[in-house]
Amino acid sequence: MSVKMSQGLQKSEGEADTGKGLSDRQKVILDALLREYELALMLDLRNDSYEIFKISARFTRSLSGWLKDRFSVTMIDVADHCVYPYDYELFVGAISLESLKNRLKSDESLSIVFRAITSKGPEYFRMRMIPAEGGLKAFVGVSCIQDEMSREMQQRKLFEGALERARSADSAKSTFLTNMSHDIRTPMNAIIGFTNIASANLNNTEKVKDSLDKIRTSSNHLLSLINNVLDMSRIESGRITISEDRCDLRSIAGNVQKILQTQITNKGLRFTVDTSRVLMPEVYCDETRITQLLLNLLSNAVKYTPSGGEVCLEILQEPFIGNRKYCRYRFRVSDNGIGISREFLSHVFEPFERESGRIGSTSYGSGLGMSIAKGIVDLMGGNINVESEEDAGTVVTVELEFRPFREAGGAQEETDAAEAAQNTEQISSDDLAVFQENPASAGRKNADVGWIEGRRLLLVEDNPLNREIAEEMLTEDGFKVESAENGRRALQRIVENDPWYYSAVLMDIQMPIMDGYETTERIRALPDRSRAHIPIIAMTANAFKEDRIKAAESGMDAYITKPVDVLALRYVLRRVLR
Repeated sequence: MSVKMSQGLQKSEGEADTGKGLSDRQKVILDALLREYELALMLDLRNDSYEIFKISARFTRSLSGWLKDRFSVTMIDVADHCVYPYDYELFVGAISLESLKNRLKSDESLSIVFRAITSKGPEYFRMRMIPAEGGLKAFVGVSCIQDEMSREMQQRKLFEGALERARSADSAKSTFLTNMSHDIRTPMNAIIGFTNIASANLNNTEKVKDSLDKIRTSSNHLLSLINNVLDMSRIESGRITISEDRCDLRSIAGNVQKILQTQITNKGLRFTVDTSRVLMPEVYCDETRITQLLLNLLSNAVKYTPSGGEVCLEILQEPFIGNRKYCRYRFRVSDNGIGISREFLSHVFEPFERESGRIGSTSYGSGLGMSIAKGIVDLMGGNINVESEEDAGTVVTVELEFRPFREAGGAQEETDAAEAAQNTEQISSDDLAVFQENPASAGRKNADVGWIEGRRLLLVEDNPLNREIAEEMLTEDGFKVESAENGRRALQRIVENDPWYYSAVLMDIQMPIMDGYETTERIRALPDRSRAHIPIIAMTANAFKEDRIKAAESGMDAYITKPVDVLALRYVLRRVLR
C-alpha cells in the first residue's frame, strides 16, 4: 500500500501531506475532490494500489477494518459488507480493474450512484473517478448524497403528482366536452327538428303551435344547461359571492313551490312544504342562492319521483346557543322516488356524474345540479348530506346558519344592513340589475298607460339576427327603434340628433370597432349633459358578476343578459327611462 495511506487514516476529516509530483491540472482536480468529497484517493491501475489524500470520520469508522493494500480487494470487502444487495452487481462491475482501464481511456470521468448500509439504514453514495496520466491512474472521490437524493425524490414525487393532476384534469376536460356535447345536442336536435316541422306545416296552426311550444321548452332547457356550466365555473374559480339581505324563508319556500308547481302537477305528485318549526323566518341571507339551492334539490326530487309519489320540503330552526347572533336552520328535501344506489352515492356531488341504467331515457340533465348545490352550501359555510335507498327514496339535508331579524333590535339591524349595502357593490340579480334610477321615472313606475308612447330607443348590436329579434320585441311593445351596428356609429347618432331624441340606449358589450364599455364612457364624457345622461342599458351575453360590475363602473344604468326575457326588459326600461 502507498506510504501515504496510514498518514491519511490518522488525519480524520483532514488531508494527507501529499500532492508532490502532481501536475498543475492534477493538483486542481485533487483540490476539488478534497473540497467536495468525504473520501479522496488516487488509484494506480498498473499495480492495483491507491493513496488516500482525505478520509472523513464516517469513512474512518466504517472502512478501517477493510482497507487493504490492493484496491480491488478493498472494494470487494466493502461491497460484501456495506453495499446494499440490490446495488451489489452495479458496484462490483464499476470497480473492476479491467472495466476501469477500458472506460477511463475514453471517458473524461466515470460516476456511479449506489446504496450502502449505514447506522441510519440504506443511504445513497456517489463515487466519481477522473482519469490521470492517460488512464493509467485515476482520482477517486466518494461522498454520501442521501440529502441530495431525498430532495430529488421529493421533487420527482411532486412532479409525478403534478403530472397525475394534469392527466386527471385532461380526462375531466374530455369528460366535460363529451357530456356537454351530448347534453347540448339533445335540446338543439329538438329545436332544429321542430323548426323544420313548423316550416313544413305553416298552414296547420295546431302543428305550428305544438312545435313552437316544444321549441320553447327545449330552448329553456338549453339555457339552463348553459347557466349551470356558468355557475359551476363561477364556484370553482371563486368568482361567486354571497350577499346578506333581509329575506323571509317562508316566502322563499312559497316561491320555489310556485316555480315547480306546473312540473309537479303534470307528473301528478303530492308536494308539501312545512315551515311550521321556523320561529324566526326573517333572516339575513342571499335569497337568490338559497332559491337556486332549493330548486336544484327539489328539481332532482321531482324528476326522479314517479307519478303519484311524494316530495316534501321542510325547514326547521334549531334553538339559539348562548348569545350567538346566528341561528342554525335545517332544510330537508325528501321524496319516495327511485333513490340512489349505494355505489353511486359517493359520487353524487361530482360534476357531470349521473347514475345510468336505472333512470329512464326521458330523464336528462347536465349532472351539475348537486355539484352546484354543494358549492353554494360550502360558500355559505354549511353542510349537506344525502341519504338514499334504491326504490325507497332520497333525503337531502342542508344545514346553514343565518342571522335572524329580531323585532327588538330591528331598527338597528336595518341601519347596519343599509350601511353595509352602501359599502358593498351588490347586484340585485343574476339576470338583470338596475344600478341607478332616474328620478324622473319614479312617478310613472306603476302607471300602465302611456309610458311607452313616443319613446324612441337606440339599439346598439353588431349581430343582425339579435338586432332583428330585439327590434321585433320592442316594436311589438310600441317603442320606436333605431339601430347601430357598433359603438362608434351609436356615438355618432347620439351626437347628430337632438339631445332628447332617444329615450334610452340598449348597448351590447362585445362589438367590433368600439365595444360597449368604451362607448358608454365616451357618451358620459360628452359636454352636453342632456346627451351625456341618457339612460344606457347593457344587453349582453356576458353573464358573470364581474361583467355587471364593469358595466356599472363604465357608467351604465342597468344590465340584462341574453337571451332577453321580454318581461325583464320591460321592467328595466320602466325603471330607467327618462
